[in-house]
Amino acid sequence: MPQGVPREKFMADNAQAKPAQQFQRRTILIKKGLQYRYMALIFLSVLVAFLIVGLDLIWTVSKVVNDHPMMQPLLEDIFTMAPLFVLKIGMYMVIVLIVSAVVSHRMAGPIYKFEKSCAIVASGDLTHRVYLRKGDQLTDLQDHFNEMTGAVNEVVKELESFRAEAAAKDPALRARADEVSGKIAGIMPGYKI
Repeated sequence: MPQGVPREKFMADNAQAKPAQQFQRRTILIKKGLQYRYMALIFLSVLVAFLIVGLDLIWTVSKVVNDHPMMQPLLEDIFTMAPLFVLKIGMYMVIVLIVSAVVSHRMAGPIYKFEKSCAIVASGDLTHRVYLRKGDQLTDLQDHFNEMTGAVNEVVKELESFRAEAAAKDPALRARADEVSGKIAGIMPGYKI
Protein backbone atom coordinates (compact mmCIF):
# COMPACT_ATOMS: atom_id res chain seq x y z
CA MET A 1 0.00 0.00 0.00
CA PRO A 2 1.46 3.39 -0.93
CA GLN A 3 2.56 5.52 1.95
CA GLY A 4 0.09 8.25 2.85
CA VAL A 5 -2.85 6.50 1.15
CA PRO A 6 -5.48 5.20 3.59
CA ARG A 7 -6.04 1.45 3.47
CA GLU A 8 -9.75 1.90 2.69
CA LYS A 9 -9.02 4.11 -0.35
CA PHE A 10 -6.32 1.73 -1.59
CA MET A 11 -8.67 -1.26 -1.31
CA ALA A 12 -11.52 0.69 -2.95
CA ASP A 13 -9.29 1.72 -5.87
CA ASN A 14 -8.14 -1.87 -6.36
CA ALA A 15 -11.70 -3.20 -6.03
CA GLN A 16 -12.69 -1.04 -9.00
CA ALA A 17 -9.97 -2.69 -11.06
CA LYS A 18 -11.53 -6.11 -10.35
CA PRO A 19 -12.73 -7.78 -13.53
CA ALA A 20 -16.48 -8.02 -14.02
CA GLN A 21 -16.33 -11.80 -14.56
CA GLN A 22 -15.15 -13.80 -11.55
CA PHE A 23 -12.56 -16.50 -12.14
CA GLN A 24 -14.49 -19.75 -12.57
CA ARG A 25 -12.92 -23.18 -12.13
CA ARG A 26 -14.63 -26.08 -13.82
CA THR A 27 -12.18 -28.77 -12.74
CA ILE A 28 -12.38 -30.22 -9.23
CA LEU A 29 -8.81 -31.58 -9.21
CA ILE A 30 -6.63 -28.56 -9.94
CA LYS A 31 -3.45 -29.43 -8.04
CA LYS A 32 -3.77 -33.20 -8.07
CA GLY A 33 -0.78 -34.03 -5.87
CA LEU A 34 -1.82 -31.63 -3.12
CA GLN A 35 -5.46 -32.60 -3.30
CA TYR A 36 -4.79 -36.35 -3.35
CA ARG A 37 -2.61 -36.04 -0.24
CA TYR A 38 -5.27 -33.93 1.51
CA MET A 39 -8.05 -36.34 0.53
CA ALA A 40 -5.99 -39.36 1.63
CA LEU A 41 -5.30 -37.74 4.99
CA ILE A 42 -8.99 -37.08 5.61
CA PHE A 43 -10.02 -40.51 4.28
CA LEU A 44 -7.51 -42.37 6.45
CA SER A 45 -8.40 -40.30 9.52
CA VAL A 46 -12.09 -41.13 9.15
CA LEU A 47 -11.31 -44.79 8.39
CA VAL A 48 -9.17 -45.09 11.54
CA ALA A 49 -11.95 -43.44 13.54
CA PHE A 50 -14.47 -45.97 12.15
CA LEU A 51 -12.14 -48.85 13.01
CA ILE A 52 -11.54 -47.62 16.55
CA VAL A 53 -15.25 -47.07 17.21
CA GLY A 54 -16.14 -50.40 15.57
CA LEU A 55 -13.59 -52.38 17.54
CA ASP A 56 -14.64 -50.66 20.75
CA LEU A 57 -18.28 -51.48 20.02
CA ILE A 58 -17.46 -55.14 19.33
CA TRP A 59 -15.40 -55.39 22.51
CA THR A 60 -18.15 -53.74 24.60
CA VAL A 61 -20.91 -55.97 23.17
CA SER A 62 -18.73 -59.09 23.65
CA LYS A 63 -18.10 -58.12 27.27
CA VAL A 64 -21.82 -57.58 27.90
CA VAL A 65 -22.68 -60.93 26.25
CA ASN A 66 -20.00 -62.75 28.28
CA ASP A 67 -21.38 -61.23 31.48
CA HIS A 68 -24.99 -61.99 30.49
CA PRO A 69 -25.13 -65.24 28.43
CA MET A 70 -28.85 -64.82 27.78
CA MET A 71 -27.94 -61.99 25.35
CA GLN A 72 -26.13 -64.42 23.03
CA PRO A 73 -28.90 -64.05 20.35
CA LEU A 74 -28.17 -60.31 20.27
CA LEU A 75 -24.54 -60.99 19.39
CA GLU A 76 -25.58 -63.42 16.66
CA ASP A 77 -27.97 -60.82 15.22
CA ILE A 78 -25.20 -58.23 15.19
CA PHE A 79 -22.85 -60.59 13.35
CA THR A 80 -25.53 -61.37 10.73
CA MET A 81 -25.90 -57.65 10.10
CA ALA A 82 -22.13 -57.16 9.72
CA PRO A 83 -22.19 -57.10 5.87
CA LEU A 84 -24.79 -54.33 6.00
CA PHE A 85 -22.58 -52.37 8.41
CA VAL A 86 -19.61 -52.81 6.10
CA LEU A 87 -21.71 -51.59 3.14
CA LYS A 88 -22.83 -48.54 5.13
CA ILE A 89 -19.25 -47.76 6.12
CA GLY A 90 -18.26 -48.02 2.45
CA MET A 91 -21.00 -45.54 1.52
CA TYR A 92 -19.92 -43.19 4.29
CA MET A 93 -16.34 -43.37 3.08
CA VAL A 94 -17.43 -42.47 -0.47
CA ILE A 95 -19.26 -39.45 0.97
CA VAL A 96 -16.12 -38.52 2.94
CA LEU A 97 -14.07 -38.76 -0.26
CA ILE A 98 -16.47 -36.49 -2.17
CA VAL A 99 -16.59 -33.94 0.65
CA SER A 100 -12.80 -33.98 0.98
CA ALA A 101 -12.45 -33.40 -2.79
CA VAL A 102 -14.74 -30.36 -2.58
CA VAL A 103 -12.98 -28.99 0.51
CA SER A 104 -9.54 -29.56 -1.03
CA HIS A 105 -10.74 -27.78 -4.17
CA ARG A 106 -11.48 -24.68 -2.09
CA MET A 107 -7.83 -24.68 -1.01
CA ALA A 108 -6.09 -25.94 -4.14
CA GLY A 109 -7.83 -23.46 -6.46
CA PRO A 110 -6.53 -20.39 -4.63
CA ILE A 111 -3.07 -21.94 -4.27
CA TYR A 112 -2.99 -22.57 -8.03
CA LYS A 113 -4.18 -19.00 -8.67
CA PHE A 114 -1.45 -17.60 -6.39
CA GLU A 115 1.24 -19.67 -8.12
CA LYS A 116 0.18 -18.29 -11.50
CA SER A 117 -0.10 -14.75 -10.14
CA CYS A 118 3.36 -14.91 -8.57
CA ALA A 119 4.80 -16.00 -11.92
CA ILE A 120 3.05 -13.10 -13.67
CA VAL A 121 4.32 -10.55 -11.12
CA ALA A 122 7.83 -12.07 -11.22
CA SER A 123 7.84 -11.65 -15.00
CA GLY A 124 7.32 -7.93 -14.48
CA ASP A 125 3.58 -7.21 -14.50
CA LEU A 126 3.25 -5.14 -11.34
CA THR A 127 -0.34 -4.24 -12.24
CA HIS A 128 -1.54 -7.83 -11.82
CA ARG A 129 -3.96 -8.58 -8.98
CA VAL A 130 -5.42 -11.82 -7.60
CA TYR A 131 -9.19 -12.26 -7.47
CA LEU A 132 -10.54 -15.41 -5.82
CA ARG A 133 -14.05 -16.77 -6.03
CA LYS A 134 -16.60 -16.22 -3.33
CA GLY A 135 -16.28 -19.06 -0.82
CA ASP A 136 -12.64 -19.80 -1.59
CA GLN A 137 -10.11 -19.95 1.22
CA LEU A 138 -7.12 -17.58 1.52
CA THR A 139 -9.06 -14.38 0.84
CA ASP A 140 -6.96 -12.58 3.49
CA LEU A 141 -3.85 -13.63 1.58
CA GLN A 142 -5.49 -12.28 -1.59
CA ASP A 143 -5.97 -8.88 0.04
CA HIS A 144 -2.40 -8.77 1.36
CA PHE A 145 -0.96 -9.93 -1.98
CA ASN A 146 -2.88 -7.23 -3.82
CA GLU A 147 -1.78 -4.61 -1.28
CA MET A 148 1.82 -5.75 -1.64
CA THR A 149 1.86 -5.65 -5.44
CA GLY A 150 0.10 -2.29 -5.37
CA ALA A 151 2.67 -0.89 -2.96
CA VAL A 152 5.58 -2.29 -4.99
CA ASN A 153 4.00 -0.84 -8.13
CA GLU A 154 3.75 2.61 -6.50
CA VAL A 155 7.38 2.48 -5.32
CA VAL A 156 8.57 1.44 -8.77
CA LYS A 157 6.54 4.26 -10.37
CA GLU A 158 8.24 6.75 -8.03
CA LEU A 159 11.67 5.31 -8.85
CA GLU A 160 10.94 5.37 -12.57
CA SER A 161 9.81 8.97 -12.31
CA PHE A 162 12.93 9.90 -10.37
CA ARG A 163 15.15 8.01 -12.83
CA ALA A 164 13.57 9.75 -15.82
CA GLU A 165 13.84 13.16 -14.16
CA ALA A 166 17.48 12.61 -13.16
CA ALA A 167 18.38 11.28 -16.63
CA ALA A 168 16.83 14.33 -18.29
CA LYS A 169 18.91 16.72 -16.18
CA ASP A 170 22.27 14.95 -16.40
CA PRO A 171 23.51 13.25 -19.63
CA ALA A 172 25.88 11.03 -17.61
CA LEU A 173 22.93 9.71 -15.63
CA ARG A 174 21.01 9.04 -18.86
CA ALA A 175 23.51 6.33 -19.85
CA ARG A 176 23.34 4.82 -16.36
CA ALA A 177 19.52 4.97 -16.42
CA ASP A 178 19.47 3.13 -19.77
CA GLU A 179 21.79 0.49 -18.33
CA VAL A 180 19.48 0.02 -15.31
CA SER A 181 16.47 -0.24 -17.62
CA GLY A 182 18.28 -2.96 -19.57
CA LYS A 183 18.98 -4.89 -16.37
CA ILE A 184 15.35 -4.60 -15.32
CA ALA A 185 14.22 -5.88 -18.71
CA GLY A 186 16.61 -8.85 -18.30
CA ILE A 187 15.20 -9.70 -14.87
CA MET A 188 11.54 -9.04 -15.67
CA PRO A 189 10.96 -9.32 -19.43
CA GLY A 190 7.30 -8.32 -19.16
CA TYR A 191 8.08 -5.32 -16.96
CA LYS A 192 5.23 -2.85 -16.82
CA ILE A 193 3.96 -0.48 -14.18
